[in-house]
Amino acid sequence: MRFQRVDLIKYGKFSDRSVGFPAAQYDFHLVVGPNEAGKSTLRSAIVDLLFGIPTRSTLNFIHPLNELRLGAHINNASGALEFHRAKAQKQTLRSPADAVLPEAALVPFIGTADRYFFDQMFGLDHTRLIAGGNSILNAENDVGQILFQSAAGVASLGKIRDALLTEASHLWAPRKSAERAYYIAADQLDKATAALKEATVRTKVWVEAHHKVEALQQQLSDERDRHQQLQSQRNSLERIRRLAPYLAAIRDNEQQLAELGAVIELPGDAAAILSASERELAVARQLLALRTGEAEKTQAALGQIPLDEAVLAMAADISKLDNLRQQYSPYSRDIERRKNEIALLWQNVADLCAQLGWQPESESAISLRLPKQLVQRELRRQAHSHGGIIQALRAAEKAESNKLAEIDGLSKQLASLCAGEIKPALRAALAKAKSLGDVDTASQKQQGKLAKAQAALADALAALGAWQKPLAELLAMQPPSQTRINRLLQERRELVADQKAALSRLNSQKAEVGRIGIEISQFQELHHPTTHEAVLYARHERDALWLAMKAGENTLQEAAPRFEVTLRQADLVADRRLDDVGEATELQSLEHQLEREQHNLSMIDGQYAELGKVLQAFDGAWAEQAAGLGLLAMPLEELGAWLGKREKVLAAALVCQEAQSELDLTADRVAQAQLGLSQALRETGLAVSDDDNLAVLTVQAERFIQDIDDANVRRDTLAAQLLTAQTLAATLKQATDGARAEEHRWIAAWSDMLAKAGLAADSALGAVEDALELIGLMEEKLSKMRQIRVERIDTMNADLKAFSADAQRLAQSLAPELNAAPTNEIAIELASRLAQARAAYAERERLTEMLRVANAQVGEANESIQTATANLRPLMERAGVDSCALLAEAIARSDDYRHLQAKLAEAKATFLNGGDGLSQVQIEAEIDAADLVRLVAELAKIDAELADTVEQQTGLSANLANAARLLADIGGSDAAAQAEGQRQEALAKMSEVAERYVKVLTAGHLLRWSIDRYRQDKQGPLLGRAGAIFSTLTSGAFLKLVVDFERVPMVLEGLRADGKLVGIAGMSDGTRDQLYLALRLAALEMHLEQTLPLPFIADDLFINYDDVRAKAGFEALKSLSAQTQVIFLSHHDHLIPTVQAVFGEQVNIVFL
Repeated sequence: MRFQRVDLIKYGKFSDRSVGFPAAQYDFHLVVGPNEAGKSTLRSAIVDLLFGIPTRSTLNFIHPLNELRLGAHINNASGALEFHRAKAQKQTLRSPADAVLPEAALVPFIGTADRYFFDQMFGLDHTRLIAGGNSILNAENDVGQILFQSAAGVASLGKIRDALLTEASHLWAPRKSAERAYYIAADQLDKATAALKEATVRTKVWVEAHHKVEALQQQLSDERDRHQQLQSQRNSLERIRRLAPYLAAIRDNEQQLAELGAVIELPGDAAAILSASERELAVARQLLALRTGEAEKTQAALGQIPLDEAVLAMAADISKLDNLRQQYSPYSRDIERRKNEIALLWQNVADLCAQLGWQPESESAISLRLPKQLVQRELRRQAHSHGGIIQALRAAEKAESNKLAEIDGLSKQLASLCAGEIKPALRAALAKAKSLGDVDTASQKQQGKLAKAQAALADALAALGAWQKPLAELLAMQPPSQTRINRLLQERRELVADQKAALSRLNSQKAEVGRIGIEISQFQELHHPTTHEAVLYARHERDALWLAMKAGENTLQEAAPRFEVTLRQADLVADRRLDDVGEATELQSLEHQLEREQHNLSMIDGQYAELGKVLQAFDGAWAEQAAGLGLLAMPLEELGAWLGKREKVLAAALVCQEAQSELDLTADRVAQAQLGLSQALRETGLAVSDDDNLAVLTVQAERFIQDIDDANVRRDTLAAQLLTAQTLAATLKQATDGARAEEHRWIAAWSDMLAKAGLAADSALGAVEDALELIGLMEEKLSKMRQIRVERIDTMNADLKAFSADAQRLAQSLAPELNAAPTNEIAIELASRLAQARAAYAERERLTEMLRVANAQVGEANESIQTATANLRPLMERAGVDSCALLAEAIARSDDYRHLQAKLAEAKATFLNGGDGLSQVQIEAEIDAADLVRLVAELAKIDAELADTVEQQTGLSANLANAARLLADIGGSDAAAQAEGQRQEALAKMSEVAERYVKVLTAGHLLRWSIDRYRQDKQGPLLGRAGAIFSTLTSGAFLKLVVDFERVPMVLEGLRADGKLVGIAGMSDGTRDQLYLALRLAALEMHLEQTLPLPFIADDLFINYDDVRAKAGFEALKSLSAQTQVIFLSHHDHLIPTVQAVFGEQVNIVFL
């Protein structure tokens, strides 16, 4: 797969930026840009395009995260795809039209590669290059590890393997250690087992402890009943003591109410209403007297204020007159200034008349003599148009002359040309030959393609190895499908896994049987338990001796001592059996467990043997199938890879056949085109040599056709130009005549306008324009004189006249004595009188408002007196009194009655609430029956008895707790369960440690095996190719890479040109980096031979290289670019000449 184009639509710093990667023989592309130009962004974009934009991308510093978008056009041998990659939770693969594409659309191009694999295998930057060089230095004595981590792009495999082995040592080792997890769990198991053995129940002790617990429980229950009875008595006495005062209070309040007699109940706020009303009456009466006096004084002051009603009625006119006085005061001076301006303007008009030769008679005479505006505009227009008319006439005459000369020249050229004709057969033969393109280059490419295909076919056949077959047999072979192969492989893996699992279970079961046997032996040695068989044996001896005595076989005197001994022995064994029932039970449990595990061992052993037979039968069946396919002794695991190589052979054969067919077809087409073109040239009359090839014939035909075509085109062009020129010549003659007529018309109109303007008929254009300018200035001066006279002087005189008339009118109405006074004095005097009248009016309004307020307050005081009296009237009517003093006595009796009722209700409520649910009658009877004098002594006695019961309960509770704890310790506690739980936990930890130990140790061995296997498979070809690349990178300083097989482990060394071997530690840092790069490139080339090619992204690899080393590095990448696309990112533009020297001037260079 390769990139044809990468579109950075909205990504990082880029917006709608496209980067093209056109195909070439060496698919190498250099991307150059300064720091922060976006090279790392482009590299990240390539990875995100193929595998998706991460959820928390850091490239959203310009575009929002949900708007990030990339695009690309990719292709390979099977096809092409143009797609977009959007930032979303799902369905991120889109078409350019934003239609959703399945993720599987990229599988034909990238295969099963994922992000990590692509970044590690097909990406390399300067940091990883340095780390790789350091990693191979750390692993210099392990060739396999160097090859594996260089090929996979993974450094520090040795540290990983060492970490796995260290972890395995911390889990378990043959030598016991307190720091190893397995032995820690084993110690926990031993402690739990010992605790379990200690938790054994004794029957007699348990019964005694149980009886003691029951007796203490009964005593504690009796004591609690006694405590409850005493508490009930104390509660009754305490209730009497607590409620007796409240009962006395109830009876006292009832007596006071009876003594009070009949009472008229008034509202609770009656006293407050009476007090407030009396206070309001006093305040209102005092305010009434005060405000009445103020009103009388204000009324008297109002009668003494004089008011000029006539002046106030004309207040607006007087104010206007005074304002006009102030406004018109500067008019006199202004009128004189305007008259002076008019005199100055008239002097200017006289000067202008003198320049024109006119007499400045009067303003009206000069105005009549001035030309009309229409005449002036027409003169100006004709003066401006004169130049254009003359220029148009000269241009028309020149254009007519030039066109006549052009017609003469075209006629001569047309007469000198000759005609020619080309046959259609020649054109058709030439077109057919040109359609073939560059036949020599195409033939060379097809021959090279054929040779490459043949070499690829030979390599593919050689890759079949020991099972190499002719092509015909490979085509005729009918191998099983990939599905069947996968099923067979899966079936065999399952059989092998089952066999391994069975073997593991068999070994574990054997270990378990041995462990239980050892545990039984150790238990018997430690406890010597009395078995059921020993009891039966002792009883058998006793019964046998007794039967013998009964049968008379032995006399009583002889057998009695022996019988007593056997009797005591049987009883002793039975008692010991009863005492050791726990050990015997545990021993029997272990024996039963041993029997079960032995049975399981025999079953697992049979399963393992059966699985071995099934696997052997499966391998035999496969061997027969392989022999039937002609693949004798081929392992099933290698069939898939061999079939893949067979498919490559068939594909290479098909490519080879297609290349040969294309080469033959091209040769036939070239021969036919050459024959047709030579015949067409001979028919035309041209000389053709038999030795000329198709290229020569094509050039000859093209030159002949081009000459004829050029001549025909030239003749047609000249004829068209001549016809056009002749047409234009007639038009140009008409234009010249029209321009002359326009000149004559202008002369006549110009003379007429001069006469109307009063100017001399022979006046020149310049003189007329100057005269028009002076006339315009004269009109401007006269217009300004009229404007000043009308708009300023006449307007001010009219304003002054109207001002005088208004003053006389007001003086006649308001002050006749001022008729003879000047206008300004009249305005000033009237304004003064108006100010005095306004002040008197304001004072009158103020006193009127004061009078209104005083009268209003008098009314309010009267209303307050009436309101207070109305508030007291309902209370007096209800109490049946007619004065405030009697009302106060009635309110006092009502308040006393209400207070006694409230106290009585409160006492009853408290009395009943403290009665513990008893009624008032019951409580009164209980209190009346009690001896209140001895109540305190009885309470003290009961309190002492209660304290005694509490002390007794405390002691019994402590004794009961101790007895219960002893009973729990004997057999009722969970000590055995806890011990068993700890034991199972220890076993689980041991199992977990064992499982982890097997996994870690196996991982370490598998890593070591993978490294060794990779070295065995890849060491030869990989070292050979890496040595060649290393020699190129070091410019021949090292010839190749060799392995010292005599050392253990083997060591990788470089062979210098002088034959000296140099180890990795002896190489410089730069040389080690070149060694790592050579191993990576060699491994990548071998990987590309077996899988789909993907672009290789190199980021500033040669940042520390000089020009010679950099050129050598590009030479190595040139070989890689023949197999896959290489995109090299750098911020060093000085590398461009080096790249062009290696790849040619046509190499693609992208600038960011």
